[in-house]
Amino acid sequence: MESFATPLASSAQAETWEAYPLISPNKFLVLCLLSLGLYGLWWQYKTWRFFRQWQQTDTWPVMRALFSLFTFHDLLKTINQFARSTGGYTPIANPGGLASGYVVLSLLTRLPDPLWLVSLGAIGFLVPAFRAFRDAMLQAPAYGGSHQPHFSARQLIALSAGLVGWSLVFVGLMQPD
Repeated sequence: MESFATPLASSAQAETWEAYPLISPNKFLVLCLLSLGLYGLWWQYKTWRFFRQWQQTDTWPVMRALFSLFTFHDLLKTINQFARSTGGYTPIANPGGLASGYVVLSLLTRLPDPLWLVSLGAIGFLVPAFRAFRDAMLQAPAYGGSHQPHFSARQLIALSAGLVGWSLVFVGLMQPD
C-alpha cells in the first residue's frame, strides 16, 4: 500500500499530511487474500509508521507489524483514538474481540495441509480496522485524502507475486505425502 501520510511543516507550524490516495476495503481484501496475508502485515507496518509520526513517538513500526499477534489490540485502540481526533468518530466495535479473533486464526497456520488455509480468515479481522482507519484519514482535516480508483504498480506487483504464491500452494497441496 502506498504510504498514508508524510508530515509537512506549514508556515503556522500546524501539522498537516501530504495526501496519498487510499484504496477501498474491497481492494484491501483482495490484496490481502491474493498475497496470502502478507499485504495485511504491510498495511499494519504502514499504519504504525503513520502513528509514529502522528504521535511523535519512537515506536518501531517494523517490529510492531512483525509481532502483530501481540500489538494488534494496541493498533485498534490507536485507530480509535485517531478517529476520535478527526471529528467524525466511527469506533471499531469490540477491539478486544477483533484482536482475539485475529490472534486465534493467525495461530492456525500451524495446522496440517490443507487445514492451515483456515488461518487466512484472520484477514477478516483486519478489514474493520482498515475501514475505520481509512474513514478517519478521509475525514482528517489535515490530510485531505482521496480514493485510489485503480491498483498502483506496486499493488499489481504484489498481486502478481501472490498469484505465483497461490499457484505454488496449490501445486504443493496436490503433491502426495
